Amino acid sequence: MPFMQGRHEVPPAQQLESLRQARDFYNALADQLHNSPPQDGETEEAHLAREQDARRVAAAYENSFNIQLSLLKGKANQH
Repeated sequence: MPFMQGRHEVPPAQQLESLRQARDFYNALADQLHNSPPQDGETEEAHLAREQDARRVAAAYENSFNIQLSLLKGKANQH
């Protein structure tokens, strides 16, 4: 069997925790942007776009978290 260099299996619980942390980070960033004024030279539209981008990324992490969680629950029910 050949040696697979660089492959590292991350336990499912750790994957979920990482997804949760990333989701929380981007939600906090979006809230921070929402509650702060635009940076010097930044338009209101650009500032709003940055907030929306952060919320979009947070939603993607939330979706990935939910998918992983349901897959884990499905595997747990099979045993």
